[in-house]
Amino acid sequence: MQRVFVQTGIVLSAWLLMSCAIVSGKAPPEDAKSIDSAIVYGYVEAVGDVIERVDLVEFGKVYIPPFRKPPRVLVFDNGMFMAENIKPGKYVIAGFRSDRNHYNMVSSRRQAYQRVFHIEAGEMEYIGSFNLRADKGEKRRSSDVSITPIQRPGERDVLKHLYDIAEGTAWQDKIAKRLKQLRQY
Repeated sequence: MQRVFVQTGIVLSAWLLMSCAIVSGKAPPEDAKSIDSAIVYGYVEAVGDVIERVDLVEFGKVYIPPFRKPPRVLVFDNGMFMAENIKPGKYVIAGFRSDRNHYNMVSSRRQAYQRVFHIEAGEMEYIGSFNLRADKGEKRRSSDVSITPIQRPGERDVLKHLYDIAEGTAWQDKIAKRLKQLRQY
């Protein structure tokens, strides 16, 4: 009897680990949930670091999982990122995260207010491209982190990558339309 419990425990543990690995992997974007859903996208690179998470938050909202979660942001291995199904409102990129470092873009409400961007219904918002650098040291302060906007890759490069990733979703059509607009400039 005890052997059956042990075997069942092992099987359930293995199943749980596999399901967590599948969920935490690089998931494709979800399809648009409504016509009002927006998409936010950009690029981030870190010197000697791999960015795992982009903290996109709605300005003035407090997130306490599991009751209220921030928008899901997909970060890809090449540094491109996107958040789909964003509701209209005021948003802020609060920071970037890796396993080793936290690159905070805002540390106060005043800094957050200066970085607010508005999302309209059904809009596509390019946040920009960023280079992150953390100074080495035992005790790192927020002043030891530099976040620099960079020119390349630009919006067009990011959208080309996202076009392939969004295959089979309504986002692919929106991305194609935006790429066409960018070609006209």
